[in-house]
Amino acid sequence: MVPLLAKSYNRERYPGAPPDYALLTQHSRDVAAACDVLGQSVGKLALRNAGLNEDTFESFQLQLRANGWIQDLGKVSSHFQEMVSRSPQIKQLLRHEVVSGLLMFSDSLPFRKWLDEKFSDDLFLTFLWAAMGHHRKFDGQTKPEPTLALTASVSHSDFRTILEEMAEDLGLSSPPILEGDLIIAQTRRDNCDIGARESLRELQDEFKDVEELFVADSARRTLALIKGLGIGADVAASAIAFRGQSASKYSVRDFISESLSVGVTSQNLQQIITQWAWKRSAIERPKSHQNEMPADVRARPFQVEVANSKGHLTFAQAGCGSGKSLAAYMWAQEWCKRISSEGRNNFRLFFCLPTTGTTTEHFKDYALESGIDPKLMSLTHSRSSIDLRAIAETAPQEDSADQESDSASAAQDALNAERDKIQSLALWSTPLVVTTTDTVLGLMVNGRRSIYSLPALMCGAFVFDEIHAFDDQLFGHLLVFLRNFPQLPALLMTASLPKQRLDALKRVRSDVECIPGPPEFEEMKRYVVRDISDWTEVHEEVKRCFAAGGKILWVRNRVEWANETYRNCRDQFDETAVNIYHSRLRYKDRSKRHRRVIDAFKQKNGGAILVTTQVAEMSLDLSADLLVTDLAPIPSLIQRMGRLNRRLTPDTPEIERSAKPALICALPSGAPKVELPYEILQLDTAKKWIVALLERREPLSQRDLSEVFSQFSEDDAFDLEKAEQLACFFSGLLQTRPGNTRGEGHTMSVILEEDKEDWEHEHPNTRPSSDWLREHEVSIPIRNEALKWERLGGLRVAPRGAVAYDYDKSTDEGTGARWRIKQG
Repeated sequence: MVPLLAKSYNRERYPGAPPDYALLTQHSRDVAAACDVLGQSVGKLALRNAGLNEDTFESFQLQLRANGWIQDLGKVSSHFQEMVSRSPQIKQLLRHEVVSGLLMFSDSLPFRKWLDEKFSDDLFLTFLWAAMGHHRKFDGQTKPEPTLALTASVSHSDFRTILEEMAEDLGLSSPPILEGDLIIAQTRRDNCDIGARESLRELQDEFKDVEELFVADSARRTLALIKGLGIGADVAASAIAFRGQSASKYSVRDFISESLSVGVTSQNLQQIITQWAWKRSAIERPKSHQNEMPADVRARPFQVEVANSKGHLTFAQAGCGSGKSLAAYMWAQEWCKRISSEGRNNFRLFFCLPTTGTTTEHFKDYALESGIDPKLMSLTHSRSSIDLRAIAETAPQEDSADQESDSASAAQDALNAERDKIQSLALWSTPLVVTTTDTVLGLMVNGRRSIYSLPALMCGAFVFDEIHAFDDQLFGHLLVFLRNFPQLPALLMTASLPKQRLDALKRVRSDVECIPGPPEFEEMKRYVVRDISDWTEVHEEVKRCFAAGGKILWVRNRVEWANETYRNCRDQFDETAVNIYHSRLRYKDRSKRHRRVIDAFKQKNGGAILVTTQVAEMSLDLSADLLVTDLAPIPSLIQRMGRLNRRLTPDTPEIERSAKPALICALPSGAPKVELPYEILQLDTAKKWIVALLERREPLSQRDLSEVFSQFSEDDAFDLEKAEQLACFFSGLLQTRPGNTRGEGHTMSVILEEDKEDWEHEHPNTRPSSDWLREHEVSIPIRNEALKWERLGGLRVAPRGAVAYDYDKSTDEGTGARWRIKQG
């Protein structure tokens, strides 16, 4: 009898019997074992993090293992077997996990009654829904594909073996034995055992009817955890088995337990703190006593207060330059000590920032130069103990998007899925991760990397920085994350937060400890705000500051406005002193530009002008002598002003202290929809805020900005009900589909046609790596026509005739990408 397969494999390498990792029997054992060891490694911790009773652990562990055994039973489908054997592009009547659900749930088959001996309805549905969602492709709208009938080989000896091992593992009676296979056809009219259309509809309807069993938070959280850990188990089992090939050469249990036992230590975090301090010290660092702090750099009371906060949720609201990042590492160090004292040595820190730029710079400034073993830290996802060239050879359809049917798209989707698996598994053994917020909060929408990373996340403490920059959707995900994981240590930081959002945070977590910024910083008079509509006056101020060797930061609301200002400044001033920085550059070009503009502002001699856009609000750690900015929403203006006079501290000599001008300019008159990318109401509120600031008739501090801001917060409460609904990790129940971490944006990432041609010339018949794609991707405004362009590595390719790219490689000058034809 031909063995049933779980994976395709290289038949030239294995001309005889398939390798162990490809066998359905072995893969089922591996997934169940992975579920078991994940439960042992992080199960109790996950329950505690979610505020669930740890006394339920044995039941939780049992459901998790049942989930693992059931996930792939549907691979007895003849369509699946044909797909992994001979016809990778075959259209399956039903995906294998749906077949698993039908087999276990159908009243016409004996398996449901068999499982009912051990499990109540709510427990049975928990692991069944989790198993049916382990590829994130099942919901109430799932339908059979219009194709021929399939045969479910339930009489196969491999199927019986799996059920027998499952029964022994779960403490069930001997499993039912079916003497004949089952025919599953489109409808019951097709002379079959199971009509896919009717049976699936009945299953979905009954599932919907019993959702009331999951009204309680505890039931929803348990289901979500079993679903997420089950997905992680499948990924780990596939990856480790492929690496070992033969079952005698690998251990899923060892890999998982060893990976999740790795932790960052208090000493590691002290290295980050100490290295940061010495970089800012005027004292030469001695070769001995390397771990001692310099005498002229000491933790501020604000930083100590953050570090010593006792609750699981801390909110630090402090102005730019007040030392929030260092406070965060001190806070993490205290949590590391606390957790180590409880006997846990796998403490992890996830430092989350809203943009790629801020994430990269933070990683360089803190982690990279700390002297910590590189194996312990990661910039988002940077290393893996898994073979980076290949992972278990799942056929394309198993991980491709449902709507994609052509082989190229399916193959690319599968490639992206494999990359995410590799990078997520890397996090299992990486205890210090500096990452974008999406890596963590993507869990709330079943994001692939995030849900694969769930075992690592459950061991973590989390810093969410710059939370003012989260759009409503992302902030809603943060609230749901905090509400459903009340025992996970979390630190939130920002310079300003609307009252509406702070109120929502307190409604979700009444235990939040709010720590204001250091008064000696917050109350320093840094800014002279001026409301300007005369562009001649603006240019005179810029000339005056530049002539005095000052640094000018000029922030425009739109890229095209920034490009125009940049060109004008280059005409009037030394070209080498004028830079532009925005998102329309290739990532690799933007990285070079980023370093150049930071270095230009650090130079003590000579003026410098940087023209930029909203990216300055978070991505640039610099201090300007003059800020020129378009009118923008209040939080954006506060962030932009945080780049003005940023280096002024209480230690600054009195003679060098002075407030710096912030020129807030009216938007260009006559421009179409001049308010975009913002809303008119936001800008009208900002105008009132500026008037209130000007009424103070004195230089302003960061506290002045925040106090006046509190007078203009929105009246409407934050929509928590909508946030709960959008967070489908918890709200999805029977449905497991990915959602969106953020609201819809105005731009899309593309690859330029000339870059695609260069790649194909240098690497014929080779797909580009994810690193190459990331280096060459560039952002452009979304247009409908772009959605029809061909893809390369999942990104659209922008034709030369549609998008121009202005960049001189010899000088690194240029304004980046733009549409050649203006939109009508």
